[in-house]
Amino acid sequence: MSNLPTRRGFLALTGAGATASLAGCSQFESIGQSDDDATAAVTLQVRPDEETISTLGDEIQSDVESGDLGRQEAQLEYQKRQRELVESAATDFEDSAPTAITIENSETAYGLFLVTGSDEAILQSLRDGAVGAIYPGEQYDPLVRQQQQRAQQLEQQQALLEQQRQTGADGETNESETATETAAGNESSDGNESTAGNETDG
Repeated sequence: MSNLPTRRGFLALTGAGATASLAGCSQFESIGQSDDDATAAVTLQVRPDEETISTLGDEIQSDVESGDLGRQEAQLEYQKRQRELVESAATDFEDSAPTAITIENSETAYGLFLVTGSDEAILQSLRDGAVGAIYPGEQYDPLVRQQQQRAQQLEQQQALLEQQRQTGADGETNESETATETAAGNESSDGNESTAGNETDG
């Protein structure tokens, strides 16, 4: 979709390359150069795969073109369903995480995990696409708060849109009732004129 977030925009850090995805994660800089097989806690961010995001974008674009969704509705629907995909991917990761990775804390609704374990297992989860990005462990709480704020903003926007829809529906109902009352009044007036005419004839 031309005006919806692209895969590139969706990913703050791409999972396609370990270097980009490990930016700022200093405890991984020496991986492969050290005999130490375990790392301190790190934050993993799980995201839907590229094909899933692309399919979602196509579906929303189709709804816009068919008139089923307005632009604002499309943006909110995209974000809502994107979060559902994130939670689904995170749940899958949580259920299938290798035994060499220990999940210390998690927020599956946001695709965030605080983990410890084998360096190799953690990096492998990045290589095979199960994880979209790896951040330092201390970034877990700030990232959770950031996602919570975004979720609240989305809920507020959805509530506002629903209120606008309701206001529009009420306006249409009032207009319909007014038109009906006007028509009824006209019919009554016509009837009175006819009666008056009959009285004159008498």
